[in-house]
Amino acid sequence: MQLRHIEVCHAVFQTGAISRAAQLLGISQPAASKLVKHAEQRLGFPLFERIRGRLVPTREGKLLAAEIDKLFCQLTQVQRLSQNLLAREQEHLRIGCLPCFGFGLVPQAIQQFQSRHPSLTYKVHTQHGRRLVEALLSQEIDVGIALDPIPTAGIHMETLGTAELVCVQSKQAKPQNGEMQLTDLDLQRLIGLEEGDPLGRKLDVRLRQLGLAAAPAIRVQTYYIACALAEKDCGTAVIDAFTAQAFSNSGITISRITPAIQFEVVALYNELVPQSRICAEFISRVGAIVRQRGSIEAKSKSELTSRLSQAEHSRSA
Repeated sequence: MQLRHIEVCHAVFQTGAISRAAQLLGISQPAASKLVKHAEQRLGFPLFERIRGRLVPTREGKLLAAEIDKLFCQLTQVQRLSQNLLAREQEHLRIGCLPCFGFGLVPQAIQQFQSRHPSLTYKVHTQHGRRLVEALLSQEIDVGIALDPIPTAGIHMETLGTAELVCVQSKQAKPQNGEMQLTDLDLQRLIGLEEGDPLGRKLDVRLRQLGLAAAPAIRVQTYYIACALAEKDCGTAVIDAFTAQAFSNSGITISRITPAIQFEVVALYNELVPQSRICAEFISRVGAIVRQRGSIEAKSKSELTSRLSQAEHSRSA
């Protein structure tokens, strides 16, 4: 089969009709029909049969369709890569991050970075773990911010620091910030994270170690939604400190969990792509914020140091 045969057959597999396939490819219906027949003649077997006015792949056609789909996926990756190579030459930073870092950590890093690089433009993608790695490999993004990832060939991991899980409740349920142990949790009101979530797994492991098990009435995909539900007193959320602190001016209280449940925050980048100076500087800035705000305790110490510094400055003035 020639490439043009493959292209037409793929269009028919997608649309189920010669007319729609021709329209998709921008050619006439007779031309598309002729190309399909020519492909079948060269192969020596039919690829389609007509059922109720629709072209349906034969058994051989279905087998071939699966391989053609793989081929077109690879072609799409090549197209993305060529477009992204051009984008890299501009003063532009493409950041990928997990949804939990897209609400507090990454926006704060960009805010601080803008004062040093006012002409820099940004594109921020929020993606889950596997998709983040795929985006790096196809050079759709320059850097990914993730947590506890699985090592992947071609991807370099740089640990930026550790952060903690915290407990978020409505002020109605708990008026003041503080500390709490997992044994103090009302597990019937725990807002669960999606099955397979890396932080959810860490929480489940710690609960099992304590002989406890949660049976959440509510499960969510993002930590942001868990925090919003906790604010409305729909339950108690155990989430990352960054998302919780982004909500700190709303109607919630944040409690540090003791003993702490920690996780690593890492920067991911493509080993085959030279890292730009701007990208390295941004990663360094994210790392500094992780160390400052990765836990409630770290945040409190940072704020106390800031207040003491301001007081000393006022006295000297």
